[in-house]
Amino acid sequence: MNKTELEKILGYPPSREMMLQVLKYARSNQMTPMEAAQTFAMPNLLFENENGCFEFEGQTLTPDQIKKKYPYHKFVFIRSR
Repeated sequence: MNKTELEKILGYPPSREMMLQVLKYARSNQMTPMEAAQTFAMPNLLFENENGCFEFEGQTLTPDQIKKKYPYHKFVFIRSR
């Protein structure tokens, strides 16, 4: 488990204790560390643009594309009509 990958999933820089907690949770629940990190993650807020897509990490994607490309992230899709 890479600390920068974990930080991207969590949405904040993990401390040593947080990394140990994620690993312990993963081990006790028979998950991968990235799956376990979802439990402790802050959601990413994504706002819909005029094309009906969302921008995340410099890319404009549909919600399905985002979920497929970033399976271990939490997202909140915000649409205003």
